[in-house]
This record gives sequence, C-alpha cells and structure tokens, in this order.
Amino acid sequence: MLRPYRKAWENTVSDYDYQTNSESTPGRELLSLLLDINDWLGAAPKVYRSLQGRTLYLSYPNAVFPVDDFFDCFGGSMADVSRTWPVCGFGVADNQETVCLTAGQDGDALKLVQHSLSGKSAEVLTSLCLQLDGTTKETAERLGRLLTGMKWQIGIAALNWEDEDFLKEQKLAVTGASRGRFCYGGLETQAAAGDCLYSLDFPKKLALWLSFLKDGFQPIEFEWLADSIGENTLLNRLEWELSLEEAMDQLGFRTLNREKSFELFDGKGNKLYYGADCRSAAERSLVKLLFPLNYQ
Repeated sequence: MLRPYRKAWENTVSDYDYQTNSESTPGRELLSLLLDINDWLGAAPKVYRSLQGRTLYLSYPNAVFPVDDFFDCFGGSMADVSRTWPVCGFGVADNQETVCLTAGQDGDALKLVQHSLSGKSAEVLTSLCLQLDGTTKETAERLGRLLTGMKWQIGIAALNWEDEDFLKEQKLAVTGASRGRFCYGGLETQAAAGDCLYSLDFPKKLALWLSFLKDGFQPIEFEWLADSIGENTLLNRLEWELSLEEAMDQLGFRTLNREKSFELFDGKGNKLYYGADCRSAAERSLVKLLFPLNYQ
C-alpha cells in the first residue's frame, strides 16, 4: 500500500475450507467472485488497467454496502483468488476517507482485515473498487481482455483467438466454436450458441460483417445468427443491422430497395446475387436484415 494505511479491524475464521477442487483455476475463481459481486450489487464493473500493465481495477461507483456483509459473502473467494492474483477492495467511509479491505490465508485460517488512514473501522462503504494484481504484464493483459470483453449479463466474453490458450489454461474455454471468428470464454463451457452470439459487441459484429463482405469468410457465428433470425429470437437486432450498414459503408456497397424486390452492389459496382433461400447462412442473414419487409 502506497498510502499510510493503519489496521482498523481484523477477524480470523479458524479452519476455513479453502478451494481445493481439481476443476478450479484462478481464472474460474476470479470470474465466479465477480459474477457473485455483480449479483449482490445489481451492477457490472467498469474495468481499467494500469499503465504499468500489472494492475486491474474493477469499479462499482454507485455501490453502497455493509463491510461485514461484504466479508461474509466474498471474503473466502477473495482469499482463494489472492493465492495467485492478490485482490483487495476499496471503498469510501462516511468521513470521506478511503478504506481498504483484504482477505487472505493464514495457515488453516481466513484472515479478514480492514485498513484505513485514521485507523478507525467503518460499517458501511460506498464506491467499491477492486484492485487485482495480475503478477505479470502478460497475465494482466490477458485478464484485461477477458474482463473488458465480458458480457456480464450472461457471463461470456468473445475474444480473439490469441487468448484461446489462456482460456483453456484457466478452464474457461467455451466448446463448440472452433469455426468461429472469435473464441469464447466463461464459467459455462457448454454455453448456448445464442448466448455466444449475444456476447458480441458492436465492433465485433462489424468485424464479422467485414470478414464476410470483404473476404468471403463465413464463420459459425453466421449460422447462429441465421438460426436466431429464423426463430425470431435475435437480441440486439438493431446493432446487427447498424453494424452491417457500417461495414457496407466502409466498403462502398450500395442497395436499391423496391417493393418486393431489391438489388445489392459491391464497392466496384458489381451486382451481387443473394437470396433469403440461399444455402449460405451469412447471405441469408444479410438479406433478412437489410430487406425484412420483402419477406413478410
């Protein structure tokens, strides 16, 4: 700690049962901790990484929480994570001083400690911020990509394939997406295709369309998309439409849409022949997003 914090409160839980499950990894422990905190607070964190590259900050600026309840719910999980990646929590007391919360293993016991500048303990804190030490710059970068890419509502992150090894190492890799434009990570390694599709943000949707329109690449995400459109279960349809329009605009594509007919031209003025009944999932998706009224 860089600031002159003083111990304000300490409690030791004897004979604490630390996580020893063979299926557990630091990544799974961390993600489980964060998802539990999200549920507890009813909010998702804002994720930041330090310029030095080792430290991550997960901020819940609107949080208000009792310290005892926080330790009761998350002290053990914080200690489990901290065995590999030290994590502590910060909050603001009523007198506006910063309070630091730590949990760690002390032999067979769990030690919970509250530090403050004044040495006085607080019962309630606001503005929770978790500080996570990734121990190395490479690990912090990987954790940063995982957490910033996380769709917290469903606990799945869509990442580039450079992070596949890290996801496998941490037993977070979602199976069934080997033909994907992206790889996917989360606690549920058998995640549904619709959830993986929902985890894609606007830039990743744009990257998918560009990969198809520019290079003809048709990853499995388009199969998921076509199925969702056909089953009328597609979430964030507007983002899919707008990202498609943005991709077409970047590549100089244009359309002519008339009642019961349409035409599509690429950036060189060549007419493209796509139909809603074609075999390509990417083409079916494109047509039904661009020209939905032609197929009512």
